[in-house]
Amino acid sequence: MQTVYLTYGPESSLPKPEPCVMAMGFFDGVHVAHQQVILEAKNIARKRKIKLAVMTFFPHPKEVLSCGKEKMNYLTPIEVKLNRFSKLGVDIVYVIKFDQFFAELSPKKFIETYVIGLDVKHVVAGFDFTYGQKGKGNMKTMSTDGDGKFLVTVISKLDYRGNKISSTSIRNLLSNGKVSEIASYLGDYYETRGEVVSSFRSKTGNRFYLDVSTHPYYTLPYNGIYEVEMKTGEQIYQGSALVYSNKIKLSFDGSFKSQKNHAITLKWIRSFEIENVQLVQI
Repeated sequence: MQTVYLTYGPESSLPKPEPCVMAMGFFDGVHVAHQQVILEAKNIARKRKIKLAVMTFFPHPKEVLSCGKEKMNYLTPIEVKLNRFSKLGVDIVYVIKFDQFFAELSPKKFIETYVIGLDVKHVVAGFDFTYGQKGKGNMKTMSTDGDGKFLVTVISKLDYRGNKISSTSIRNLLSNGKVSEIASYLGDYYETRGEVVSSFRSKTGNRFYLDVSTHPYYTLPYNGIYEVEMKTGEQIYQGSALVYSNKIKLSFDGSFKSQKNHAITLKWIRSFEIENVQLVQI
């Protein structure tokens, strides 16, 4: 998969365009609704025998438009997002730096530069995708702004039990500690990655404890105790995680070679009732 980073400005330039079908969106979390957009674009691209492209943005528009006053809680860092695109069969990813210069683009200029300019033959995006200055462009205006030079497919809202599947919905579940429900939105358990800060083995020697720092572009569940699956290298452990003040303390049975900065991946399975859990202080 080819990844192309783009910046808008007087000295910026586009790469040599390749005919493609493009899925557009921020795609934080790459949840099942995002996957539906990308897979629909993939089906069209394969039928037309041209490249499948994804256009995404970084940082989140809310951070830029609020002049940094509104901090965005991401579900996935950009590198994890790119990895998920690759697994979905994407050929090219265009990552546009969302800054004040880019935010001032008119809807028509955005389409001329980043759709027509990249030789996009067909755009696929969710019903609520907007573009251009103040989000004035939307899926109803896209064909007009493009002067009919490409086709447009709009993906309808996807619900789960009456709730819209969205990155915001997943963040709300995390903020309420309802991690077990997230799998229905993501297609898998919510996952975070981090590094070991310190470790401690219990006096009996049959239990290990780890303090873990997490990548800043992840959102942790609400303070509490959770059942987790921990993966480090090829080893997988079942255990529990205490979340407090945006920190993680892990507890699990088994052997572990203590090493600072050891990389780990956590899958968040379900929350525990606090009164039913005995906490062990390190």
